[in-house]
Amino acid sequence: MISTLAEIFASTGLGALVGLLGSWLTKHEERRNLELKLAHDIKMADIRKQEAAFEFEHELAMADKQVERSQAEGDIARDVAEMSAFREGLKEQQMIYRIKWVDAIRGVMRPVITIYLLALATLVTIKISSTAGGLEALDRSAMDTLYSDTITRIFFLVTTAVTWWFGSRPSSPRKI
Repeated sequence: MISTLAEIFASTGLGALVGLLGSWLTKHEERRNLELKLAHDIKMADIRKQEAAFEFEHELAMADKQVERSQAEGDIARDVAEMSAFREGLKEQQMIYRIKWVDAIRGVMRPVITIYLLALATLVTIKISSTAGGLEALDRSAMDTLYSDTITRIFFLVTTAVTWWFGSRPSSPRKI
């Protein structure tokens, strides 16, 4: 019996079966290893894709921040230039020529022009009023409109004059 068993184990048929089984196990393992490698490659590709997406989002956010920074720097530069021009304008306004009559003329020009324009407006108003027959020539609705418009314009002129005069006064240096 032992010899029969030995013959069976030594036979080519069993050798072929064992070889086939070994071959099948090897191919199975290779296939399994290939599946694992492909699964690993797919996961790595997904990770690289996510990294690329994160990197793109980061670069896009950085570009947006750079645009915002450039806009802020441009706004600051514009404001600095405007302030510098304003400061130079104030210096020019405050410049004294040390010639008494030139400085006197410069000092009275605004008030003289303002008084002249007010006098001219008054004279024209009086002339129109007398030519048109005075306020008595107007009906009630025209008087109401005229009154409303006059009050609106007077307040506009007062606000403009006060803001302009006080706004254009030279600034005194502030102590910090």
